[in-house]
Amino acid sequence: MNQRNKNFFYHRMIIYIAGLLIMSTGSNLFLKAALGVAPSCTIALTLTYLFPFHSYASFNFLINTTFLIGEALVLKQFKKSQLIQLALTFLYSAFIEGTSRCLYFIQPNTIAEKLSLSFLACVILSIGVAFTIHSGFAVMPMEGLVKSIADKIHHSFGTIRVCLELSLTACSAIVAFTFLHNLSPIGVGTILTAFLSGNITNLFSFVFGKKMNAFLGI
Repeated sequence: MNQRNKNFFYHRMIIYIAGLLIMSTGSNLFLKAALGVAPSCTIALTLTYLFPFHSYASFNFLINTTFLIGEALVLKQFKKSQLIQLALTFLYSAFIEGTSRCLYFIQPNTIAEKLSLSFLACVILSIGVAFTIHSGFAVMPMEGLVKSIADKIHHSFGTIRVCLELSLTACSAIVAFTFLHNLSPIGVGTILTAFLSGNITNLFSFVFGKKMNAFLGI
């Protein structure tokens, strides 16, 4: 690998890791707002309520690892790229744990503060997603699972993602209502992310895409 390719690789990795850090901040702001989390995270939050002696970051890693296993089953093989996904999933969970400690001082009290914080969390999470996508370095396990299913059944990525997110949210709702007798893992934050995240990600990529390309040397 020549120096130019090495620089390109390292720059992609820097953007991706920055994206994970930003995403972890958004995830923790959702928890602070306490108005629901992103659809893909509802199962992890539900498990946190059911088993409070384990952290949200731990369950997030568990769910993402499950997505990774699902991807391997669909592909009927475990590739090197999936080992990278597993390592990045661990790093993301570590970032969630770390940023939660840094954001201890955020304590919204009124519903207006919680709604504002939930919207801010959606924006920050979406920006983090834009970083990871634009880096072209790797995909998170959920995106890997969606892509493998979409390729397998020859259907669009967007449709499969929506179906998976709806399924995860529905499962979370059933488990939460059955054992917690409420729907606390699902709320305004879940709805905001479902409707706004993709558009915010696209807008951020449109506005800052050239700067990220310049950093990558594209």
